[in-house]
Amino acid sequence: MVLLLMVIPALSQTAPDLGSTSPFGIVSETFTNTAGTTVDGDVCYTTPPAVNPTVTGTIFVPCPPETGTDQNAARAYLDVQACTDIGAAVALDQISIGGGPAGEFPPGCYSSSGAMTITADTTVTLSGDGVFIFRPAGALSPAAGSSVIAADGVCTDNVFWTPGGGTTIGANAAFVGTVFRGTAAGLSITLGDSATLEGRALAFGSTVTTANNTITVPDACAEEPGTIIVEKKTNPPGSLQSFAFTGDAAGNLIDDGQIIVDNLAPGNYSSTETVPEGWKLTDIVCNDADSTGDLTTATANFVLDAGETVTCVFTNTQRGSITVEKQTLPEGSLQAFDFTGDVAGSLTDGNSITVLVDPGTYTSTETLPAGWDLTSIVCDDSDSTGNTGTATATFNVAADEAVRCVFTNTQRGTIVVEKQTLPDGSPDAFTFTGNAAGEISDGQQITVGNLVPGNYSSTETVPANWKLTGISCNDGNSSGDVG
Repeated sequence: MVLLLMVIPALSQTAPDLGSTSPFGIVSETFTNTAGTTVDGDVCYTTPPAVNPTVTGTIFVPCPPETGTDQNAARAYLDVQACTDIGAAVALDQISIGGGPAGEFPPGCYSSSGAMTITADTTVTLSGDGVFIFRPAGALSPAAGSSVIAADGVCTDNVFWTPGGGTTIGANAAFVGTVFRGTAAGLSITLGDSATLEGRALAFGSTVTTANNTITVPDACAEEPGTIIVEKKTNPPGSLQSFAFTGDAAGNLIDDGQIIVDNLAPGNYSSTETVPEGWKLTDIVCNDADSTGDLTTATANFVLDAGETVTCVFTNTQRGSITVEKQTLPEGSLQAFDFTGDVAGSLTDGNSITVLVDPGTYTSTETLPAGWDLTSIVCDDSDSTGNTGTATATFNVAADEAVRCVFTNTQRGTIVVEKQTLPDGSPDAFTFTGNAAGEISDGQQITVGNLVPGNYSSTETVPANWKLTGISCNDGNSSGDVG
């Protein structure tokens, strides 16, 4: 016995699509049958047999061209799958995989640099749910009376033999799986007297030989059910906001929650989110290259293969807000101030405008009315700023952040110098210098407007024969000095 002390790697072999060859028990150029043979399936050939077999399906003469195309495509698909080398010129009944019983094979791909045989009157057992591929570089020659048994859990439609040479199944042998003709032209498939095949003999362009055989096309394997998962993520994390989903994965989720739908047949499925007020769906990421997310429709489209679990993660970002508030000095002004940009509109003292926004950078700019100065822009967020030179607030908003910027405007003032004389009505002129400068007589005024808040002065040059007897101001913070 040859002991192969190794663990077979999990190579995840997959079955090919047999296409048009799937219902055929025999595909051949020349079909030779010398005695009663039964084929439970379709048969095709160009050169007919001497003795017609009993066929439960349809006989095609010649073989449809697509059977050749599909046979070659399936063979090519099998030939590129990763295999475990079990040696040269091996007898499968003598191979022990990973120290297990001789002749027992789990799902996988097994190759030989030479021929593969099965010793006469011995048994090879296939065990486990999966795909079995046997790839000898030489001939495939199970001897007379040998058996290949599909144990519980094995689907014979998932067993494939792809020899480089010809195939001869010995008399009274019991064989399972789809057998492909050798790679060279003219290599045939021969079943010895009374051998049985639960599978297919695919030899498009070559010869299949039978004698008192029973060939049964296996039923298609039941496809392993799959699972789709919708997962919810929020920014910021930990939100208790509920998100509703409809479609094949339906329900309500909060952050880190999942909707799991299992036991699904392979196919296409979808799930759509209803985006709540104040939130934006910012990403849908699926762990399967065939499945996609569409932010426009808020939908994940699952393309589910047999046995596959596909997860699509919906990430929602909570919207923030930006607010422009107006304050005036003096308070209570009815002057309207216009704003443009991401926060736009008209405000008077004590009022504000709030806009819901996605995380990002935004601006709002004030148009200064005549007689007013923008004296400050103060934002309640260290990442946001105000520039009084450009009259602009720049908001940097994170998820679920509310940023408020207060624009404070100060109204410009006016100073007035008024002349009064005793006695009233004097026509003499009085000259003033300083911030309020000019020449006035009794009852007249010098008015200087549009002044920013601050300190100003005006000085009188007292003319001959006059005395400055009083300076009175209508503002408690202002004063006069008669000297």
